[in-house]
Amino acid sequence: MNTDTAAPVPTPAPSSSRLPLKGWALELARRWNGGTYSLFILHGNIFDLFPVQDNSHISYVPLKTFLVRRLFPERACLLFYDISDGLTFGSADMQKRFFEWLEVYDNVENTNFHASGPPRDLLHLAPLLRRFFLRVAEEKEKWRGITLVIDFPEKLIPACEEANASMEERMNLVTFLKWAAAPELARLDIGVVLVTESADELSASLLQNPYVAQVRLELPDTDDRLRFLQSGWPEEMANGKPFSDWSDFTGEQLAARTSGLNLLRIRHFLAEAIRNGIRVTQEHLTTSKKRLIEEYCQGLVRFKDPKAGVSLDLVATHTAAKKRLRELAWLIKNGKTDVIERGVLVPGRVGVGKSFLIDCFASECGLPVMEMGEFRSKWVGDTERQQARILLTIRALGPVIVVVDEADAVFGDREADGDSGVSGRVFAAFAAHIGDSTLRGRELWVAMTSRPDLLSIDMKRQGRFGLCIPLFPAQGPDDVLDLFTTIAKVKKISLTEPILAYIRENLGSRPLTGSDVESILIRAKEQAVLAKRDDDVQRADLEQAVGSFIDALDPQLLALQELAAVLACSDKRYLPEHYLNGDRAQFLEDFARLKLRAGRR
Repeated sequence: MNTDTAAPVPTPAPSSSRLPLKGWALELARRWNGGTYSLFILHGNIFDLFPVQDNSHISYVPLKTFLVRRLFPERACLLFYDISDGLTFGSADMQKRFFEWLEVYDNVENTNFHASGPPRDLLHLAPLLRRFFLRVAEEKEKWRGITLVIDFPEKLIPACEEANASMEERMNLVTFLKWAAAPELARLDIGVVLVTESADELSASLLQNPYVAQVRLELPDTDDRLRFLQSGWPEEMANGKPFSDWSDFTGEQLAARTSGLNLLRIRHFLAEAIRNGIRVTQEHLTTSKKRLIEEYCQGLVRFKDPKAGVSLDLVATHTAAKKRLRELAWLIKNGKTDVIERGVLVPGRVGVGKSFLIDCFASECGLPVMEMGEFRSKWVGDTERQQARILLTIRALGPVIVVVDEADAVFGDREADGDSGVSGRVFAAFAAHIGDSTLRGRELWVAMTSRPDLLSIDMKRQGRFGLCIPLFPAQGPDDVLDLFTTIAKVKKISLTEPILAYIRENLGSRPLTGSDVESILIRAKEQAVLAKRDDDVQRADLEQAVGSFIDALDPQLLALQELAAVLACSDKRYLPEHYLNGDRAQFLEDFARLKLRAGRR
């Protein structure tokens, strides 16, 4: 802490021998120097490289080394603790001075810690450290500045219901709470720093304590990545060869194209390319970035770039939806970020083409797409850690479109119980992130679901998924014909005039979806191939395919999903005509009846 007798963390002022602090390091320094906290939680991108400068040379080091060399270079004693190694020290001199004090302690308490070493478990080490902290108060000049850094604190005080916590976990929690609120630590330059990847893995009692400061380590921004690439190590790794000899990109271009990666993974990517003689091309960069992001998120996301030639022109029907999405695409491409929605809800019955529509929209925008998979885990703490990684990557990756299929299941709600509060914490983290207005224009969230009624009302409010664009099956002969001609073109099936006439006359009144039409056309083509006519699909083939086609889906469940999409719609312009002027009260009554019947099955 920064008091009259305490040594503050180095201030962020630039100098010839040190890089100025920025981001999380600057926030930590300011809160530390404020003198009102004694316990800090660092969470987020902790497994990365951080810059330290010695005269004119910049090197990149792990977080622990950064804390020692940049944030706490003049501390009298730096202590490190984790349940594997026990208590370690920032330098040999610090260890020597601590053990000198420990010998005095042994003489007073009739113990033998200076010979056998301090206790390895925190339960027995904590009282010893507290005595050491109090000793510091008596010898301020000798022990000017003490910092204790605890790695993997989630193993000591995991997030769980109090009734399920062990006695040791409860005692560890009480130790941290007492340290956080201890007035003697607040008066002295003594601080405890907990370092964890996900703060949600820690006990909620600690996170909610007003004496505890939380500092998030974000993924590096463009300036951080550029400084890293210009620090000289890539050329050194390439035996002095400049970027142009092994890369299609300059350092500035690489810095812009590696968003979403931390510095450690950028180093992995370039080292693999340089040492294996692989030139860094656009294709190699795209493939490697996709792989690294998916690895970091443990396979819980699928990352893909926009495809050339793919646009909303490939989408049949859905005229109103395409018009609104084209407006959004124009705003994105022209940088009108202040009026772009934070989230778009796309409801519709199964098979209506939600995923394909959004893929085409993303390619028209020219933005990468991150699809989120199921990230929940049965293991304690894994769900929160995996969610934190995903959100951290999305925040750094922008501009990006985040696609969430089966959104009602992925997001969950506040009311879920029986899982020690995991679902509630997951929902709260999503709600806070999606509702963050500072990310408007950098992230566009698209939630797809066939049951928007199951999506929490908190998510459907304005500022999150306030824009709802429902999708519906074909609404008449023109829509059915549009579906057949569009999908036939993709499948390279030629539709003759007799086939088109048959479609209009016999299928025009059916509420077909894209998946229905694709299935019918594939069956018709199969008949042609079996008849040795290859791609020559005739009317008889189509008639046979239609005659044998059975929609196995429950029509009442499909009606329920369609009514749910109607009731979730945020603008009448997106509704078919027969819903546009319908009685909403009657829709609600029909929906309640269908929902009740579905619940009985």
